[in-house]
Amino acid sequence: MKALTYYGRGDTGRGDFRIEDVPEPTVVPGTVKIDVEWCGICGSDLHEFEADTVSGYSPPVILGHEFAGTVSAVGDGVDHVRVGERVAIEPFMYCQTCEFCITGDYHVCRDLSVVGVHNIGGGFAEQALVPAYTVHAMPDSVPFDIGALVEPITVGWHGMRKGNFGAGQTALVIGAGPIGLTTLLCAQAFDSAFTAVSVRRPGARADAAARLGADAVIDSSSTDVVAAIMEMTKGRGVDVVFETSGAAEAMTTAIGAVRMGGTIVSLAVWLAPAPCDYMQVLLKELTIVGSKGYNKPDFPEAIAAIGDGRIRGAQEIITTRIGLDEAITGGFEVLAEDRSSHVKVLVSP
Repeated sequence: MKALTYYGRGDTGRGDFRIEDVPEPTVVPGTVKIDVEWCGICGSDLHEFEADTVSGYSPPVILGHEFAGTVSAVGDGVDHVRVGERVAIEPFMYCQTCEFCITGDYHVCRDLSVVGVHNIGGGFAEQALVPAYTVHAMPDSVPFDIGALVEPITVGWHGMRKGNFGAGQTALVIGAGPIGLTTLLCAQAFDSAFTAVSVRRPGARADAAARLGADAVIDSSSTDVVAAIMEMTKGRGVDVVFETSGAAEAMTTAIGAVRMGGTIVSLAVWLAPAPCDYMQVLLKELTIVGSKGYNKPDFPEAIAAIGDGRIRGAQEIITTRIGLDEAITGGFEVLAEDRSSHVKVLVSP
């Protein structure tokens, strides 16, 4: 079968990505084989392509951890999904025995690994073989392309929970990449009273935020984001800032835009340390919380919210659909050259 395999840093300084023929996976007890329909290019995959290694990838590995498909075979001991069922993959793998796994906080397991990142091949292939516990059934109301967005949507959903975000609250989402936009969708699903999105430049991502119904889209290249938020909130600031950009100035913006006693949720992958004015954190008595991926309740809750329409408009995040043979030239190279013209690229094996 065809697959996109990552072999580590190449001679050019970029990641060595190859589309090649590999053996089909064989089902063993406790596993599920998936016929992949769609798989999304994640920002962490793109970092590896650009040789900005931040997630500890273990090459050689078939990439892709944002994917959905159809169950084609199940191993012994698997009874929660059946052949022919439509599914999305929660790619976290964990020991299942430590104190964190036992309480459902497996996302902070010390032995955490990820399908399509560490050792287990992912969704940039015609088929994938994954641990059964990573497989979640999807209702018929969730199409496969949106199923490939369940993983990034669930990142935003977990951020809502970490920020104790609820109905009637106000928010600023910093960044309009895929995680910023899925966080916007989740804030709306949680019945936000007002959600603004700040972007670093005009383009497809800013346009998508507007189409998705952000109450304001603020271009930080031409507008003072903090001043704009203060004007929109009559000097109060927002209840929660969701930082998804990883930009050097982001924490300064977040601290300035959040209300007294408010919360900043950090969902970004940071490539370098960023400045933080802790005196303002003290004076405003802020809560800053990290939000890493997702844990036990998030995938089922997010899938249900997509299925019943509380999360809507996710198709606006998809800007390009390509075949596996185009994944490098039409996906990774295009995104590396100009992120602002694209949001989420989906690949169909």
